[in-house]
Amino acid sequence: MKKKKTFIHTLLIIIVILFGAVIVSAYPAFLISKHFVNQYFNKWGDRLVNLEKRGLLSKEFGAGWQDILANESMNSEAARITGASDSVPESDDVTIVDGITLSDYPSLSIIDRLREVSHYSNSIEIIDRNGKMITNIRTDHQRARITEFPPVLIGALLAAEDKNFRENPMGFQFESFVRAFGRACISSVMQFEKVSPKGTSSITQQVAKLFISRIDDKGMRRVNRSIDRKIQELKLAVALRKLYSADDILEVYLNHCVTSDHGMIGFKDIAKGLFNKDMNSLTDAQCVYLSRMVKWGRNVPKKIIPQCKIDMPRIAKALNWDAAKQEQILSELDSLSFAKPKRFKGTYGPLVDLANEFWLLTLQNNGSTEEQLSQMNLIDPNSLIRKKGNLRIRLTIDFSLQQILEGLVKKRGYGPDTTIIDEVRIGSTSDVVTFDKAPKDTVRAQIVLREPMDFNEPGSAFITSLNPGDSVIVNIRYKKQSGKSYRRSCFYYIQKPVVVNGQYYAYTIMDSKTGELLAYYSKDRLGSRLACMLQNRTPNGSSTTKPIMNALNFDAGNFVPYQKWSDLKPVNENVPWDRTLEYGKSGKAIGVKFKNGSFKGATYVVHNHGRIFEGCQHIFDLLSTSNNILGVETVYRMNRQLFSQDGEIMPDAFNNVQFFSRIGAFSRLRDTLKLSNVTGVRVYKELARIVGVDIDSMTSYGKRTYISDSLYSIALGTLEMNIYEQMHLFNCLYNNNIIEQPAKHPSLVVNTITLNGDTVQLNDTIRRYHPFADLNNIRPSLLGMHKRLVSNRWDGLKDFDIAYTQDTTSLAIPDSIFSNDKYWISAPLSNFAKSGTSDDVIRPFNESAASKKRTNYGIWNAVIRVDFSRFRGYGEPDIRDITIACIGECNTKYTGARDGKTLHKFLSQGLLKMAGTKSPNGFFTQYENYLKKVTPESENCNAVENIETENPLPADIEAIGD
Repeated sequence: MKKKKTFIHTLLIIIVILFGAVIVSAYPAFLISKHFVNQYFNKWGDRLVNLEKRGLLSKEFGAGWQDILANESMNSEAARITGASDSVPESDDVTIVDGITLSDYPSLSIIDRLREVSHYSNSIEIIDRNGKMITNIRTDHQRARITEFPPVLIGALLAAEDKNFRENPMGFQFESFVRAFGRACISSVMQFEKVSPKGTSSITQQVAKLFISRIDDKGMRRVNRSIDRKIQELKLAVALRKLYSADDILEVYLNHCVTSDHGMIGFKDIAKGLFNKDMNSLTDAQCVYLSRMVKWGRNVPKKIIPQCKIDMPRIAKALNWDAAKQEQILSELDSLSFAKPKRFKGTYGPLVDLANEFWLLTLQNNGSTEEQLSQMNLIDPNSLIRKKGNLRIRLTIDFSLQQILEGLVKKRGYGPDTTIIDEVRIGSTSDVVTFDKAPKDTVRAQIVLREPMDFNEPGSAFITSLNPGDSVIVNIRYKKQSGKSYRRSCFYYIQKPVVVNGQYYAYTIMDSKTGELLAYYSKDRLGSRLACMLQNRTPNGSSTTKPIMNALNFDAGNFVPYQKWSDLKPVNENVPWDRTLEYGKSGKAIGVKFKNGSFKGATYVVHNHGRIFEGCQHIFDLLSTSNNILGVETVYRMNRQLFSQDGEIMPDAFNNVQFFSRIGAFSRLRDTLKLSNVTGVRVYKELARIVGVDIDSMTSYGKRTYISDSLYSIALGTLEMNIYEQMHLFNCLYNNNIIEQPAKHPSLVVNTITLNGDTVQLNDTIRRYHPFADLNNIRPSLLGMHKRLVSNRWDGLKDFDIAYTQDTTSLAIPDSIFSNDKYWISAPLSNFAKSGTSDDVIRPFNESAASKKRTNYGIWNAVIRVDFSRFRGYGEPDIRDITIACIGECNTKYTGARDGKTLHKFLSQGLLKMAGTKSPNGFFTQYENYLKKVTPESENCNAVENIETENPLPADIEAIGD
C-alpha cells in the first residue's frame, strides 16, 4: 500500500515538472514570437505610411472609399443629367511600388474624409402638382465629433470591446491572438471538429476591416475571411495608429463601423432611430445597450440584454459604478422600448412606381445608358440615387383626388388577396419508351401512394417527400422521337394552399384638356413597373370602339343626327353591312348574320346582350343601350375603296381620306402598305396606333395571332390595349385630340424634376392628332353616352347635365326645322360615359389553376365635370373636366353583375355627387328634345314589322349591349 502511494506521488511530481518545463520554455517562445510579429507589422506600417505621404495608396479600394466615390459619382451623374458640368475625374495608372500592389491598400486619408462632420440627408421626395408630399424616401447619415458621444457610451464600449485601445500603439494585441488560438484548439479537441479563432479584433482592426471590405451588389459589406485578408487588416491597423490618434480612429468607428437594423449606421443615427433621442439625451442604460449592440450589428434585445448583464462587472469597473448603480442599470435594461425608424413617409405603392418609370423615361430620352439608368432606379435600395441622391419629382397627380379615388375603390368591395387550394408541381420525370402505335396522353390522373416517395425536378436539390395515403395528380405527355420511340414526360402535382392576388382592378384619371395624369390606383405593388397601367393589355369590350366608330360615322355623314335605325331589319343591298336574321333552334330570331366575315365565304354572327332586339330607335339611343348589331355595322359602314385603278381618290372616299390625313396615316396607307381598299377595321386600327396599341397582333388562346383588316369583332372590343392607351383614345371624344404615344411622354405625368438642386430638363415634345372634322358633328354620339351615364334613375345623376344657353344664331333657327347649326357648341362637352364587357377570357382570382371557370373584364370610360375645390375642401371654384378609365375583373361573389357599368359606375357617380355641378335642362336635355322634335315621320326604319324573337328581356330590365 505504501509503495503504491509512493509511485503515484512520484508520477505527479514528474507531471508537474514536465508541465512546468513546457510553461518555462513556452513563455520565451511567446515573447520571441511577439517581438518578431510586432516588428514585422511595424515595418509594414512604416511602408504604408510612407506610401500614403507620397499619395500613392488607392483612393478606390474598400468600402470607405466606395462610399466617398458614391458621393462623387452621384454628384457627377447629377451634373451630367442636369447639364451642370461635363468634367471627367482623372485616374492614376501606377500599380506597384516597392513590391506593394497599391490597389490592395486604401489611402489612409479616408480617416480624414470620414471625419468630416456633416449631416448627410439624402432624400427622394415625390410631391403632387400642388406641392403636397406623396412619398419621402430618406437615407440619413449623421456624423458627430468624438466630444459629442456620451462618456458612458464610450466607456462601456471600450471596457467590453477593447480595454487597452488608448494605450495600444500597435492597433492589435498579439496576446489576444494567442488566447483565441488556444481556445479554438481546446474547442476543436472537445468537439472533434475544426473551430476557427474568434474575438480577436480590436477597435482599430475593425476600422481597418471597414476600409478593406467591399460593398456588393446588394449593398452589403463583404470581407474575405482568408489569412491573407487578416494580415492585410493588421498591416493597415498599425499604419493607422502611426498616422492618427486614438480619438481620430475611435470617431470613425463610432460613426461608420456600428450598424443596426433599417440601414442605420453610426451611434448618432441609431440613437435617433431606436430611441428617438439625440445622443446627449440617452440614459446610461441606453448607452450600455448600444455599446453591446456592436457584437451583432442588429437590434436583437433577446441577445443584447443578456450580454449587457454578462459584461456589467467590467463596464461598472471602468465607469466606477457601485452595486446600486449596476442594479439600476440592469433593471432599466429589462424595460427598454424601441421605435421603428421610417425610411418611407407617405404612400409608396403605385405612385412611387409611377414616378420611377417616368423619371427613368426622362433620363432615357436624355441619353442615359442602361447602366446609368440602373443607378438611378428609385425602387432599387442599393442604387446610387437611393444611397446618395437628393431628388424631388413633382408629379401631375392631384393628391386630394388621388385619396378620394383610393377611398371609393376600397369601398367597392373587391375580393382581397386570399388563399386557395391549388395544384402545385412537385416534380417531373422523362424517359424514352417504345409502342407499336401512338399512345394517348394521360391528363389529371389521380393516384394514391402506397409507399413513401420523393419527388423533384431533374437537377434540383429540392425534394418533396410524400407518405402512403397522399394523393398525387399526374399528367403524362408523349412526343414521337423516331420509329416506335416516344419521349414520355410525367408531371406530378399536389394540392396545397396557395396565396393569390385579389380581384384585379385598375383606375386612371386625367385632365381631359391637357392629358396630364391626375390619379392612378390599381393592384400594382411597389416594384411592379406599372403592370396594371402600362403592361397589361386586355380586350376593352365596347367601351371605346363603339362610341368612337359611332362618332366617326356621324362625322363622315354616314348618319344624320336624328336618324333612326333598326336591328330587326335585314339588309339585302350590295353594301358591306349586308345581313340577314339569324334564327335559333326554336325558329325565333336571336341575332343577325353579316355576309362579309373575316375571310372569303365566311359570315359573322352577332347577338345583342340577352339575344334581344331593340327595334327602330334613334341611333344615339342605341349607342346608349350599347346595341351590338349597330356597333358592328358602324365598322362595316367605314369600308371604302380609296383609289381608282389609275390612282385617283374615289369620290365617296373623300371623308375617309381626310380622316387618314388628319391622323397622319394617309401616306403610310398609300405608299408603304399600298392599300387601295380599307375597311372600318383598318380605320379603327390606325386610330388606335396613335396611342401605342399593337394593332397587328392579339392574344388568342394563349398565342399572338395576326389581326386581319376584316376582323370585324374589333367593333365589340377584341383589340387589346392597356388602360392608359384606352383612356387617351377615349378622350378624343372630348376635345378631338389624341396624343401620340402618351406612355412615352414624361411631361404628362411629371411637372418638374430637381436633382441635387438643379433642374432636369424633360425635353418632351407632344404631338396631337384630330380625328374628327368638327366636334359638332359628333354631338349625337355624346348625347347617347350622356344617357348611358345618367339613364338609371337610381343613380341620382339626372340633373348632372351641362349648362348651355343658345346663341343668337341658334335662336334664330326654328325648333321645328333641322339644322346642324342649332345647338352649336364652341367648347368641349363632358358628363358622358360608355361601359364595356369583354368575353370570358380570365380565370376568377379565387379559382384554382385546374378550374375551367372563366369570367370577364368590366370596363368603364367617362368624362365628367367636377369642382376640385370640393375635393380639397377649400379655395375658389376650380372646375375642370376629367377623363376616367377603369378596368376590373368581374366576380359575382364580390362585386355583383358581370358588366362594366355595374362594376365601375360607382366612381363617376361618387365623384359627381361629391364635386359635380348640377345643370337641369342643360345642353343634352335640350338637344335630345330638339332632335326628337325634328325627326320626320318618314324616319321609321321603313316600317319594319315586329319579328318574334327568342328570350326577350322583361320591360323593366335595362338592355346592356356590352
